[in-house]
Amino acid sequence: MMTIVNIIAGLVLLLFGGEAMVRGAVSLGRWLGLSTLVVGILIVGVATSMPEMVVSVEAVLFHHPEIAVGNILGSNTANILLVLGLTALVRPMHHQPRALLPDGLLLMATALVFFLLGLYGHINRFFGLLMLAGLAAYMTWEFVRTRRETRLLAALEEDIAEEASVPAWMEHPLIALVAVFIGLGLLVYGGDLFLRGASQVADYFGVSKGVIGLTLVALGTSSPELASSLVAARHGHSDVAYGNVVGSNIINILGVGGAAAGIAGLPVPQVMARLDAGMVLLATILMILFFHSSKGLTRNRALLLVALYGAYMGVRSLIVG
Repeated sequence: MMTIVNIIAGLVLLLFGGEAMVRGAVSLGRWLGLSTLVVGILIVGVATSMPEMVVSVEAVLFHHPEIAVGNILGSNTANILLVLGLTALVRPMHHQPRALLPDGLLLMATALVFFLLGLYGHINRFFGLLMLAGLAAYMTWEFVRTRRETRLLAALEEDIAEEASVPAWMEHPLIALVAVFIGLGLLVYGGDLFLRGASQVADYFGVSKGVIGLTLVALGTSSPELASSLVAARHGHSDVAYGNVVGSNIINILGVGGAAAGIAGLPVPQVMARLDAGMVLLATILMILFFHSSKGLTRNRALLLVALYGAYMGVRSLIVG
């Protein structure tokens, strides 16, 4: 019973902590005079990956690196197959001109880098820091590129207005700063509870912590991506929903993976390096092919993605490691 309480309480604190941190950051950004674009990239990109970041870093600190690896790979797989699949079942998503160049190839490159590094069985601190540097370069490039795309910027601004409204009482910079710190505290404590509960579930059912990372932890930390993508698609902004998943997956690998490896190195079990990282590559290829085609992500294709995710989870639960 306590394990279930820890998992639910941890997930709730992760979500509320992320929400408080985002609202506070938005308020501070506006007070500092930052553009809507900067605030938007913070929300759509970085903020939705905060649960993954906190849980994975804490997993490494508490000597459960397999949960961190499972969380990264499981979240990326879920973002493509489950989040985009369910979103397109609600409302089909149209063709994306950037599905191949540059977004698709960049996402493929990050997935391939993690796959190749994982084959060595260990991502050392040097590569972790290099991945973080790559994330900084990506965010800078994303800012410059989006600034030039007025249509995407207009859609992003509308999405921000819908999802990142700040209450009047939080507009004061001191209150906003307090909200950021409270949100960060909730994220850390919630991550601790969630990680503790997930570890206890693995011990109770006798499954590996890597499998728990791929399933329970990944699904829990991917819920912000699902919520924001559903809202964006509902308003007809499939480009924002697509960009949200692409950005989050790149940040998961370069940011979350880089931070986890940069602390003390990140051991990668071979079954996860080959099977689960390989599944991320396959899901990425399917996403690129679907969005690059003229039909986009239709309901039939979305159903295929969701079914593939279900089949993958079923097979993965039978494999130890």
